[in-house]
Amino acid sequence: MPSTRHIYIAQTQPGFEAIAATEIAQRLDGADILDARSVSDKNGMLRFVYPGDPRDLLTLRTVEDIFVAAAETRDLAPGFAALRQLEHLATTAPGIERAIRLVRQVDPRRGGEGRIHYRVVARQVGRAPYRRVDAQIAVERGIAARPDHRWRLSADGGIEIWLTQWPGEALLMVRLSDDRMRHRSYKVEHLPASLRPAAAAALAWLTSPRDDDVFLDPMCGAGTILIERAHLGRYRALIGSDIDPDAVATARANIGSRYQPISIHEWDARQLPLDAGSVTALAVNLPFGAQVGSVEENRDLYPAFLREAARVLRPGARFVALSGDVRTLGDALRRNNRLVQRETYPVLILGRRAAVVVAERV
Repeated sequence: MPSTRHIYIAQTQPGFEAIAATEIAQRLDGADILDARSVSDKNGMLRFVYPGDPRDLLTLRTVEDIFVAAAETRDLAPGFAALRQLEHLATTAPGIERAIRLVRQVDPRRGGEGRIHYRVVARQVGRAPYRRVDAQIAVERGIAARPDHRWRLSADGGIEIWLTQWPGEALLMVRLSDDRMRHRSYKVEHLPASLRPAAAAALAWLTSPRDDDVFLDPMCGAGTILIERAHLGRYRALIGSDIDPDAVATARANIGSRYQPISIHEWDARQLPLDAGSVTALAVNLPFGAQVGSVEENRDLYPAFLREAARVLRPGARFVALSGDVRTLGDALRRNNRLVQRETYPVLILGRRAAVVVAERV
């Protein structure tokens, strides 16, 4: 096991970094969370140290990308002088070479042979007198001038170097993961308002998975939460249902013959044909009242669903729900004396304010 404690950055959807921090702390032995921050309303970033094999990081489910921290400055010059500083940083920072070695430890073919193929992705938080593309070009020039390799700028570059700027600060990272971490390979069919896999995994993770779980998603849509729960560890049974027959068909297509024992049903979440106390964990993406349903419909749906959820859940079971109609969900929980709210995580889903709420059946 390597002795160097490399600094990594986990990227999430906004607000999910706090949930990802719990997965990292519990699943990665020796990991140490340093800090968390946001990139505008696009992403959350979680900085942490891990002394182990970088391939371990690619098993995380609640994050969308993993990067290796390569260089940073907290004294970024004002105005256009910052562009010269960024170019110099990209040329001289030894952390870029160390990061590339880690990336090639995960995938020896990344970047190609001979000249290293690379691309630069630039992001800005706050205003600057220059364009984002100007900062990107400055870093591209800096990388091309590095003496440690022969470099080739490529739109399909195997090595991705990301620049993130905040007022007075800049961070250079090298992407360790690839698109498979964010998009997964199992989703063959999609539905409107379907959750991205890492967000679905976050809901499943917050149920505190156990080997004997009877896990229920009663509004399962495309089946993403169920599949992510399957990847988090053993279980006794997975049960999914949806009132929409098209959603049931989509979930069955995505699941295929995997993740047994699992069953998908066309059920109404307000009237579940399940025994009282038969479910040990429940996670659900509730209708926000925008793409699916309406706020007026939610005022009837949420209380009725919560009553049924409390009936089928075993005492002590965890109930985890994502909703963009936070007020209606909060009101329904306050009126339900068998589900006690324990935690709330404010998040953004496609730029819309939402919350992940964790409750317990008492």
